[in-house]
Amino acid sequence: MFPLDVEAKGFLGSASAMRCLIWFLSSGDLSRRRNAVLGLRELVSTDERKVNELSDMEGAIEALFKLIKDPICPTSTKASLLVIYKIITSSPTKEKQVKKLVNLGIVSLLLETLVDSERGICEKALGVLDGICNSEEGRQMACNNALSMPVLVKKILRVSNLTTDFSVSILWKLCKKEKTEDDASVILEALQVGAFLKLLLLLQVGCVEETKDKASELLKILNLHRNKMECVDPMDNFKDLKRPF
Repeated sequence: MFPLDVEAKGFLGSASAMRCLIWFLSSGDLSRRRNAVLGLRELVSTDERKVNELSDMEGAIEALFKLIKDPICPTSTKASLLVIYKIITSSPTKEKQVKKLVNLGIVSLLLETLVDSERGICEKALGVLDGICNSEEGRQMACNNALSMPVLVKKILRVSNLTTDFSVSILWKLCKKEKTEDDASVILEALQVGAFLKLLLLLQVGCVEETKDKASELLKILNLHRNKMECVDPMDNFKDLKRPF
């Protein structure tokens, strides 16, 4: 059935067909829910207009969230994350959709998913979290979640280059937020779980320029607070730099 040919995309891309796919996401059996989200993934991956149309459809974001919260299989979870990523990063109503997702509990759901997930899900979940953290509400929820710092620091240099890039980007957004406020608890927590050493190692190993710039700025922010606590990483002792982190 997938990938879809031009004729199938034309049929599924109609407004009525897309509304049916959303209905199947919410109310269909497992097979229909899986096929529905795969169909939406195909549509938004090849046509930016479908991202805009989908984001305006009632119940779409809630149905996609539900598919992550109550997963059917890794394939459907990855498809749902990809569709959400498209909506919150490129649709005209992305701010509205981010607010909906934050209210649904997307931040805690993503962090719990990231604790133990395969590479594909990990990359897409971090991508969505990075998009969510473009909003003040998203950053606040991430700052208030005890999993944020341990999970994000652990993913640096551990899964893939993409997970490293997203993790550094999210850390940068959260720590910059704290830098502008009196409360530096997130920065101190990042230090406590070994962010300073991980970022130093990242600069030694090398990364893309944008990530390098963010890592360098993060190190400057963290360095201002290093005198407040010892930088100890409970997860990695860094004795053997050849091991995966």
